[in-house]
Amino acid sequence: MIDPRAVADRHPDSTIRALARLTVDVTERPWALTGADLAAARAGGLDDGGILHAILQASLFGHFNRIADAVGVDADYPDSFGAPHLEPATPAYLCPGSAPDPDAVRPIELGARAGAADLLAAWRAHALDRDLPLTRRHRALIAHIVAVRLGDLSVKESAADTPLDHALADLADVVTLAPWRLGPPAFAPLRALGLADDAEVFDAVATASSCTVFSRIAVTLAALAR
Repeated sequence: MIDPRAVADRHPDSTIRALARLTVDVTERPWALTGADLAAARAGGLDDGGILHAILQASLFGHFNRIADAVGVDADYPDSFGAPHLEPATPAYLCPGSAPDPDAVRPIELGARAGAADLLAAWRAHALDRDLPLTRRHRALIAHIVAVRLGDLSVKESAADTPLDHALADLADVVTLAPWRLGPPAFAPLRALGLADDAEVFDAVATASSCTVFSRIAVTLAALAR
């Protein structure tokens, strides 16, 4: 669809409207959601299981799209809309104005969907608890940068010290905020600083993209408690 916001506003089916609105908000501004958005989704015909499923799916497909952007995978369907407009036509990046409390009692918990918490924990361990090709410190830095951009206060702070640290932080910014810009120019600083192998560059992208899933889900569920 060329304008998901129009679907969220004007589709004749209230459940489709609710799904589209929730998906747009989870994708663009998860930190800004509140209990009012939860109430609207419920009023639109979604039960809590459906709301959680939509949050997980929106977060997961954000990851798939970022990986596809990074490796240049073409769409497997006719694309009549084209890629997002590049700067300066692209709207200003959305950033958290206020982050939700990660310790708030949540009206919807991840554990309500069987297996979801275990699968995410295994994915997080694979993404962050390794030392090759990137070090664990580099992975922690990427996780922190992504968390800041999405308003996730549950991730431990990690500072960028070296030129490679700063290049990884810049890449995490692009992965989180403007994945359509991923490509050789975005990867060039990493290659110049020693990550010359394609597997190393991909690991940096995949780590950042995975962290967008972890933080997006955590932020959305925390925000709905407000």
